[in-house]
Amino acid sequence: MKNKRVDLAKNLLVMALGFCFAFAALEILLRVLGNPFGFRIKGDKIVMPVHRQYEIHNTTIEGLDEFILHEKNSLGFRGEEPPADFQEYLTILAVGGSTTECFYLSEGQTWVDKLGLRLKDHFSKMWINNAGLDGHSTYGHIVLMEDYVVRLRPDVVLFLVGANDMGLEEMGEDDRRAQVNTTSVLGLVKSAAVRSEVVALLFNLARFIATQERDIGHSGKEISEYPSVEVSRQEREEVLQRHRQDYLTHYEDRLRRLIEISRESGIEPVLITQPALYGYGVDDITGVDLARIEVGELDGQTQWEILELYNGVTRNVGDENGVLVVDLADELQKSSQYFYDVYHFTPVGAQKVAEILYARLCPFLAERYGEVQTKECDEEASW
Repeated sequence: MKNKRVDLAKNLLVMALGFCFAFAALEILLRVLGNPFGFRIKGDKIVMPVHRQYEIHNTTIEGLDEFILHEKNSLGFRGEEPPADFQEYLTILAVGGSTTECFYLSEGQTWVDKLGLRLKDHFSKMWINNAGLDGHSTYGHIVLMEDYVVRLRPDVVLFLVGANDMGLEEMGEDDRRAQVNTTSVLGLVKSAAVRSEVVALLFNLARFIATQERDIGHSGKEISEYPSVEVSRQEREEVLQRHRQDYLTHYEDRLRRLIEISRESGIEPVLITQPALYGYGVDDITGVDLARIEVGELDGQTQWEILELYNGVTRNVGDENGVLVVDLADELQKSSQYFYDVYHFTPVGAQKVAEILYARLCPFLAERYGEVQTKECDEEASW
């Protein structure tokens, strides 16, 4: 019996040593390769993709270019390099998740590109960049603002928010700053992820899987391919009530924090509600009933009512704090010509988004930054 225990202890020791050796070898390899998988979160720290170029050969997503070129500048954003005399320009930064970054739209096709091109007809010395990061919620926006944007100090920040915040639990101050936090497993994992490439890789893979399960990732699945499902009124109300009770207050707190950070740094925040293809009505292209398509194991109607809870918070927080709110969720038509899945914009959709934003932003900017305005805003937004 004693010999068996000794043998078991030896085997466990060998296994432990083997695990440690493999972990150390993988850690060294990942550090040498330098983020080979392209993940842009390490624990709760943002790793900006500075001077990155993505060349994508698209064979699966209808409505997008076959060859997609996506470039990042010296700030890790999409767009022109910041001018040397930055403070003399009207400077605008767009912050959001994947519907802001528009990862699979080529240079010049994103709504930020289109909006900037139009605004430059009206304002001299204007600079605009796209700081969207795929998968980021308002939690990530707070980190981005505190760690990067407040040092840059643009005049205006556009926040397109909502989709990635659905069902997002509150994260404590220690978790948010990626400090060592042994009071929760999540905090300990995030703290370890800041210091370990292996843990960061595993944590990002878990985040990626969770995103796919919620249908927030880039599916490339045509709307006609979504199965139909119907949720009972009781189940719908239970889901909505869970979001009201568990998540909305935290989302509101994060929005207020974004406004506070902005204004403390002399930045004017603008809030934009999150549109989606699913919801009420019939798609004008395919004839699909958008209330019945399955999205994240729920029907389109239920999922839209959830998203509208968050959009409602965005509207209310903006109104209460004197912040311009562009209600893109209400103004953008639900049409598959504008979306290549249930969230992400086609080039035509990005153009339409830019038109809607221009109509609200141009007079807003003219009122505040009239000294750099060279041409009156157009009454007709489309172009």
